[in-house]
Amino acid sequence: MVGISSLLNPYGDERDGTRYGHKRPSAPVVVWHITDRCNLRCRHCYAALPASGPPMDREEALDFIGLLSDLSPPALLMSGGEPLMHPDFFLYLKAAAAAGLRITVSTNGVLIDDSAAAEIASFGVPYVGVSVDGVGDVNDSFRGMAGAFQRALDGIEALASAGCRVGLRITLSRPLLPHLESILALALDLPVSRLCFYHFVPVGRGALDSGLSPDRGDEIRAVNRIIRWADSDARSGGKRPAEVLTVGDASDGALVYDYLQGQDPVRAASARELLLRSASRGAGGIRSVRWDGVLFPNQFSWDRPLGEWRDLACLKSRGTTVE
Repeated sequence: MVGISSLLNPYGDERDGTRYGHKRPSAPVVVWHITDRCNLRCRHCYAALPASGPPMDREEALDFIGLLSDLSPPALLMSGGEPLMHPDFFLYLKAAAAAGLRITVSTNGVLIDDSAAAEIASFGVPYVGVSVDGVGDVNDSFRGMAGAFQRALDGIEALASAGCRVGLRITLSRPLLPHLESILALALDLPVSRLCFYHFVPVGRGALDSGLSPDRGDEIRAVNRIIRWADSDARSGGKRPAEVLTVGDASDGALVYDYLQGQDPVRAASARELLLRSASRGAGGIRSVRWDGVLFPNQFSWDRPLGEWRDLACLKSRGTTVE
């Protein structure tokens, strides 16, 4: 991840301590894909079409949560598929919370009503990311369900009302880029405090659609627009400060530095220091565990299995983050 807002505001933003802080984390962030079931059919889904084994049963899943409690990762990200499609989602959420894990949830938001939002909030989940791919019909067409956009917005409102911190997760695919301005405008109208932009990775279902990969020049222009928007919003003291991040291309940090060089050389120097600190300490380690218990380097590399979830225990014994 590249913390755009942290690099733009290096004097007072402490939210990216995992990436830019002085303390090196002793374990990676763990992404747990608890189910392959989903109620949408997104064109770019990296979790679609895997050759996977049977899913972990309840006992094994609870053992996995126990291992994570011992490992103490900086965060456990519960994802899918759509995690709320798993019949034991709230059971696992409760167990993870009881184990003292810092939990975040990645969802399409469609299944989150007031009751679900209240239950998520009751377990102290500090952040829920809701994925969208455009506004209105643009999103619904891309994600394969009429009404999905409005239901996602309703989910965001329910989560915010329940006291959860909520963010938008957006993939910078080719079809999305022409609608970037509408996404930025949407963010100012919603109770969200984070925007997380993912660079498109052609894996899963996304590997079958040649129309999803953006032109590199268009992608860079989009990131530069996001940087300018984030800086303008921060300087204007917007109605809700947005934490802006990108995922999947470390060179976005250089784009922030280049931007600041032309705006404020003092801030540019501070941003450069943060980037060098991040590079030297190996921040941002991550591991992905699929619903069948297989361990991977990350959620986009399911062609490179590392073993099974129990192999995470070796990270604790080595006391280091594995990149």
